[in-house]
Amino acid sequence: MRLVVIGGGPAGLFAALSASTVCKKASFPAVVTVLERNARPGQKLLASGSGQCNLTQNASPEELVKHYGDNGRFLLPVLNACPPSRVMDWFTAWNVPLIVREDGKVFPRSLRAQDVLRVLMERCIEAGVEFKNESRVVSLNRELKTFLINLEQGATLAADMVIIATGGSSYPTTGSTGDGYLLAKALGHTIVPPHAALTGVIAPQGTLGILSGISFALAGLTLLSGAGKGRYWNGPLLITHSGISGPLVINNSRYLASGDEVALCFLPHEDGRLRTPAEMESLLKQLIDNQGSLQLQTVLHQLALPKAFISWVLQDCGVDGGRKAAEIGKKQLAPLARAIVATKLTISLKGCLEKAMVTAGGVALSEINRKTMRSQLVEGLYLAGEVMDIDGDTGGYNLQAAWSTGWAAGQAAAAAMLGALPS
Repeated sequence: MRLVVIGGGPAGLFAALSASTVCKKASFPAVVTVLERNARPGQKLLASGSGQCNLTQNASPEELVKHYGDNGRFLLPVLNACPPSRVMDWFTAWNVPLIVREDGKVFPRSLRAQDVLRVLMERCIEAGVEFKNESRVVSLNRELKTFLINLEQGATLAADMVIIATGGSSYPTTGSTGDGYLLAKALGHTIVPPHAALTGVIAPQGTLGILSGISFALAGLTLLSGAGKGRYWNGPLLITHSGISGPLVINNSRYLASGDEVALCFLPHEDGRLRTPAEMESLLKQLIDNQGSLQLQTVLHQLALPKAFISWVLQDCGVDGGRKAAEIGKKQLAPLARAIVATKLTISLKGCLEKAMVTAGGVALSEINRKTMRSQLVEGLYLAGEVMDIDGDTGGYNLQAAWSTGWAAGQAAAAAMLGALPS
C-alpha cells in the first residue's frame, strides 16, 4: 500500500515520520512518499522564529488551546495525544538539546532551525520515508478507492491514502501558495476564505506615522466594524511607518479585514481593561486641578506615555502644550482624551499575506475528524497543519499544531492501512 503526503513542511514531515514508524514497527510493507514542490523540504521551517525555530510552547494542552482564536478547542484531542512535553522529549532524544525561555518559548539550544530540519530528515529517511522533490501536485482525484495524483511535470502517482499538508498561502516564496486549498476543494471540501494572520497591518493614519518605531508596553484595540465588531484586546503595540504591529496586532490579525475600523487605546487601565474617553477626560481634569500652574505638556508627561506620543497628541489636537494646564477648558480636554484612548484607524491588509507568518482560513474544521485528522467527506484522505482553518498566536503555537496534527494524521493513516481503523 502507498501513503502519499503532499507537502514537506513541519506537518508533512511529522505525518510521514509518524506513519512510516508505525508501519515499520509492524513490519507492514507500506510505501510512504512525501511530495515536495520545492527543491528541498522544510523551507518555511527554516524561516520560523527568524531562523531560530521556536518549535513549541512549554504549556499544557488546556492552556495551548486558548491561543488559536475561536477554533482552539478543535485541537485539544491531538494536543493531548501529542503535547509539547512529548515533542520536547522526542527532539531531546534525537540529540537536539533544547532551551525553554521564561515566556515558555522552546528553541533548539543552537538557535538554528537547520538543526531541527536536519534531524527530522534523518529520522524520516531512517524510517524509510521516500522523498520526491520538485514535485508540485496540480490535481488530486479519487477513483475506485485509489487516489490519482497528477504532478506538474506530467507524471501521475497512485496512492491508497493521502495526507494534504501543503501549508497555507502566506510566505509563498517558501512554497506555501495555497495549492492544498484547491486540492481539498476539488474533492468536495469547504474552504473558509484564507487571509493573513500573525501580521502587522497597514493603517493610513494621518500624522500618527511620525511615531514610527514608538512602542507601548500595554495598549488596547477595539474592533469597531466588521464580523468581529465589539471585540477588544490588549497587549504590546508598535507603531510602524505604514500602520500598527506588535503582539497586540499580530496575535489578533486573524480577526481583521481590509476596511475594518479600529480604535486604539494608548492608556488602558493597569489591568488591561479599556479606558473610555470619559474616564480619560476625568483623569486629565484631576491632574490639571492638582497641578494647574504647570505647563500642560509637563502634566501630560506624568501619564507614563512616550514623550514623542504626548507631543503628537498635542500637535494633532491643536493644543499648545506650553500653556498653563489650568487654562485648558473642556472643549480642548475632550479631543485630547479621545486621541489618547480612542484614536480611530481604518485597516488595510493589502500585501500582508505575502509577509504574514501564517494563514487564517482553510479547510473547514467541521469536515475533519478532530482526533484523527481524517476527512469526513473522502475515504482515505487526511489533513494536517496550516491547510486547515486553524492558526495560532506567535510563540511556537503554530509549529506545535503542525507537530500534533501531523503526528495524528500519520498515526491514523498507518492504523487504517494496518486495518485497525476505518480509513
